[in-house]
Amino acid sequence: MTLRSGRSYSTREVAQRLGVSVQTVQRWVDAGRLRAWKTLGGHRRIDAVSAEQLFAAESARSAGTGASQPGAAPAGGAAAPAGGGVPVLIVDDEPADPALIEYMVRSAMPDVQIELAGSGFEGLVAIGRRVPDVLITDIAMPYMDGIEMLRTLFVQGEARVPVIVVASSHTPDEIARRGGLPSQARFIPKPIDRRPLAAVLVEARGTSDAF
Repeated sequence: MTLRSGRSYSTREVAQRLGVSVQTVQRWVDAGRLRAWKTLGGHRRIDAVSAEQLFAAESARSAGTGASQPGAAPAGGAAAPAGGGVPVLIVDDEPADPALIEYMVRSAMPDVQIELAGSGFEGLVAIGRRVPDVLITDIAMPYMDGIEMLRTLFVQGEARVPVIVVASSHTPDEIARRGGLPSQARFIPKPIDRRPLAAVLVEARGTSDAF
């Protein structure tokens, strides 16, 4: 039996608070990212504790975006997209890595729109708002790691990201022991070499309709 608090939210209330669609919230429930139950009338209710953990993480993410400059990682570990171009989402909790990855991405594809997220959950919220053309993610992160984020995307049916790059200091054997990566994900070891990342992006640009 799943324990739940006495308070709850509707899927619409959670969707409005996070700025995503009701369908995205329903997929999070189906994937086990939110605790929920159905009323006798068949309406889905989201456990308040589960929902408020997401609200708190999103508040922390948003607090870091207010004064960020294009290309700069804010204190909160996430940044809203700035400008136009190909949407690219970078998910990484290390302070220096997102800025370095962004520099490498912009060197290979100048016409990009970068968004930063500091955990797998923040990445899911960002993808719920807008599916990027390129997703670059670390593995080891707080709250939800990169592998769990990718699994959740595929369970939710949100795996429409044309290009997925996993950049990590984990070895392929370590990743395999944690369940492995989706077949379409490209793995690049950290510290990141600009050349293989650029090669993946250039190849994707030449073969994907997204570019």
